[in-house]
Amino acid sequence: MGELFVNRAGHGPRVVLLHGSVLASELCWIRQLPLADRFALEFVDRAGYGRSQQISAGEDFDADAPLVAGLLADGAHLVGQSSGAVAAMLAAALRPAAVLSLTLCEPPAFQLAGCSAEAQQMARDTDAHLRRPGGDAEWLRGFLAIVGGNIAIPGRLPPSLAEGVRATRAIRRRPWEGELPVGQLAAASFPKLVISGNHSPAFEAVCDALTARLRARRAYVAGAGHATPGTGHAFNDTLETFIRTV
Repeated sequence: MGELFVNRAGHGPRVVLLHGSVLASELCWIRQLPLADRFALEFVDRAGYGRSQQISAGEDFDADAPLVAGLLADGAHLVGQSSGAVAAMLAAALRPAAVLSLTLCEPPAFQLAGCSAEAQQMARDTDAHLRRPGGDAEWLRGFLAIVGGNIAIPGRLPPSLAEGVRATRAIRRRPWEGELPVGQLAAASFPKLVISGNHSPAFEAVCDALTARLRARRAYVAGAGHATPGTGHAFNDTLETFIRTV
């Protein structure tokens, strides 16, 4: 299958970061680079993205999971954004002894919030949009309108964004389809943190349900919609405080 590409920066405790849909690692985590002064950051290009495109024709967190689990080696803090948080959950369940902590940022795990009409509607809207034809820029605007992204979209997408759109549209399995190893993760001894952007009732319902089932800590980082890492200092302070308490 190959190996996921990892860009490394900094020294200190290891932090493995998994991006979500559309934005590969260098775009998703660009505002986390200041943390390299204190941590050994490992920015992973997930299957189908960036320099890991050879692993899959599209986004594939089932392919990500065993490869990320291998990257954990003797131990690392694991952070996932959006669908990358689903990949992080699957990887952590494969090698819980290698996880020092797990941070999950707005995973689209709508199956965990079955009682939320907003979460179930977002699942339907996103599923329909993934099937919708059209140009990449137009499609991306519609996608961000659903999930709550506030990224400015140019008329012609740069190659990195165009590649991310193609990987997202070719996703192998929806994150809200199938079972997630929530019980296994809840039983694991490592600390868990769930972060949301306080912008969407759908994602708030998912994050509240996940927090309860994992017995996790809860944090809110507002200001960038679904792209919580885009808040920069606010996200970094929240993550660093959590990791330091571990």
